[in-house]
Order: sequence, then C-alpha cells, then structure tokens
Amino acid sequence: MRIAKRFFILFVLVLTGACNGSPGPASGNAIVVINAPVSRAGALAHQMERGAQLAVAEINAAGGVHVGASRVRLETRTLDSRQSPEQSTVNIREAIRLGAVAVVDEGTGVNASWQIARDAGMPIGIVYQGGADLVSASVRRNVFRMAPTDRGVAFRLAEYLVPKGFKIAILHDDSTYGSGGADALGSAFAQNRSAVAATIGVPVLSTDVAPQILQARQSGATAMLVWARPPILAQAVRAARSTGWRVPIYASTSGEDPLVRQQLSDHPEWVEGLTFASARLTSERGTKPYENFRSAYEKRFGLDRVGVRSRGKEVVLPPDQAMYSYDFVHVLAAAMASAGVAKPGPQLVSEMEQVSVHGANGDERSFNERNHEGVVDDDVFFAVIRSMVWIPVRDDTLSATLPAILQTI
Repeated sequence: MRIAKRFFILFVLVLTGACNGSPGPASGNAIVVINAPVSRAGALAHQMERGAQLAVAEINAAGGVHVGASRVRLETRTLDSRQSPEQSTVNIREAIRLGAVAVVDEGTGVNASWQIARDAGMPIGIVYQGGADLVSASVRRNVFRMAPTDRGVAFRLAEYLVPKGFKIAILHDDSTYGSGGADALGSAFAQNRSAVAATIGVPVLSTDVAPQILQARQSGATAMLVWARPPILAQAVRAARSTGWRVPIYASTSGEDPLVRQQLSDHPEWVEGLTFASARLTSERGTKPYENFRSAYEKRFGLDRVGVRSRGKEVVLPPDQAMYSYDFVHVLAAAMASAGVAKPGPQLVSEMEQVSVHGANGDERSFNERNHEGVVDDDVFFAVIRSMVWIPVRDDTLSATLPAILQTI
C-alpha cells in the first residue's frame, strides 16, 4: 500500500509537470547539476564533475534509484560558474529550469543563490569551500557540505604551527575562499595572537604580490601561511623565494592544486617543502576503500596528470576532491530512495538529514537536523611537497599514521 501511494504521488508530480508545461528531465530520469569553475579552476572542476559522474554511473549500473515502485536513472549536467557569484546564481536558476533534483556546487555564490534553491526545494551540496557562513542547518536547511570546513583546517593549522614558535605572516586573498579562511584563522589563533606577526590581504585578481610579501617580511615573520586560491599561492611562493626569503611556507587546501606546481615548475626548488593542510584520503577502515574508489575513477576517466615530473617520472593527481562530489551524490540517491521522490522539495531536503552511506574512503557520510557537515574537523592532516609530490608530514600525530599515496607513473 505504501509503495503504491509513493508511485501514485510520483505519477501525479510527473503528470502535473507535463500538463503545466514546466521544463524538467524526461520521465524516469533525474538531473544532478554540477556548478563548477570549469574555465577558472580546471583541475578542481574536473574532479568535481568526474566524482559525481562516477557515482551516477555506479548507481545506474545497479538499476538506478528505487523511488517507490519505480527505478529512476540519474544524469549529470555541468555548468561553468567561472568562480563568479553572479554566474553561479545564474546557474542555479538554470538548474531549476532543467528540473534538476540537486546541485553539486564548488561554493562560490552560495550566499547569493541558496534562497533561490530553497524556494524550489532544491538541495545544494558544497564540495570545496569551507566558510562558516555558507552552511547553517537551522537557517539554510537546503545547503549541505561534503568537504573540510575552514574551521577544522584553521584550528588544525594553529595546533600544528603554534608549538613551533613561529612568528607567522598570514596572507589571504579577497575571494570567498580566502576571506572565509582569514576569518577562521582569526578564531583559531585568538588564544595565541602573539604567534601572528601580520595578517595581509591581497586582491584575488592580483598579478603581483611582491608588495604584500615585502610587508610580510618586514613584519618580522619567521614563517608564512597562505590561504588563497592557487594562482595567488604560486605568486606568493615565487615572490618570496625569488627575493631570497627562505622562511617555511604553509598553505590551506589549495596547496595541493596542480596549478601551484605547474606555475613553479621552472624553479622546482622553490616549491620544495611547501606544506599544506587537507582532509585525509584513507580512514580507520584501512586503505582498501579508497584504493577501490581510485581504481574505479581512473579506469573510467584515466589519470589526472599534473604536468610536472618527479625524479624523471610523471606526476599524477590522486582523485581526492572527486571523493566529495561522489559521496554527496550517493547520499542524495539514498535520500531520494528513502523519501520516495525524484524531484526537489521539502521531503527530499528532510530526508537528506536522515540517511547515511559509506563514502569513497570508507568513512560514514551523513548529515542530521543539527549539522549539515559531512566531513568531521578532526580528519585534517598535513602534507609536504618533496620532488613535486606530496607526502604526509612526520611531525604531526595524525599525519604520521597515514600511508603514502602513489603519485607517479
């Protein structure tokens, strides 16, 4: 009886959409839109897209999503956000026009677009940016995050760096990514303000950060911490090293982006020792879940080549960012099945808070009524670049327990 009722509701929703002429996916399909910075951050955008596509392929291969008595196939559409809040908002409206069931989003523009999506009952899954203002389970009920939070990354950085006795110059850009990071670092270092020599902002579109690096150097800093998009981070490393400033350089999650190593490939010694924070790829369940995920990803899409070499071997990028879009789509599919709906709406949003799945690395991925964060803050580790590949640091308890990840072929 319950199955028949769910099937009837779905039939009425489809029939109503056909009668009123509202656009949407063909009967039996549900669209997941990927709102990604394709033209501005290619490596990130490609992993966002491919992670979601891999999840969709697996779900469809298993027969699709069981929605009542029906099976619904998923499909993806990628829209270029250009890292622009305005374009991201346009893309959310387009997702609604397409009849998409949900949006996988990098995070830029969510502050401007979440209400538009909410009014359509559409869940948004942020899979990169970690700003505290982007997600609120009580206010932004339709917004979820499957990515490390700025808070978690910032507090781990403070925990790692303060005991080293550095005077730290913090450099951040004015993007939503950089501004959110600066706010989180301000809170993280609040009890150790003497450890911060200077906090310096830089325009995200800057092509020369030499003045800011000089300011950092003149502050008496003995270390630099950069929370900025990859082009600014690469410029900061170049400006510091080319002028002979040899202080240790630390970075947020953007430190892993291939663009940093690509832009510094003419001086590989300058990127040597760059240390960045990231969410760990493997879990307490061991390495096998992640290895299986990586194998499936690379079998379907091939290797993500960085474009630099390490000791004569070509460097490849592990599919770490792809995990988050992959996991979000699986949670979405579980919520669709549990709610018995294949369209956005309050029932789907509510069910997103009730289901859980095993993620790409074996961790449980879920949300609840009080917390829309799918990655716990404690899972942040630190990696250092050596010969154009990164390895977990040995002077941090969590990081030292993690295995090295193959990055050359």
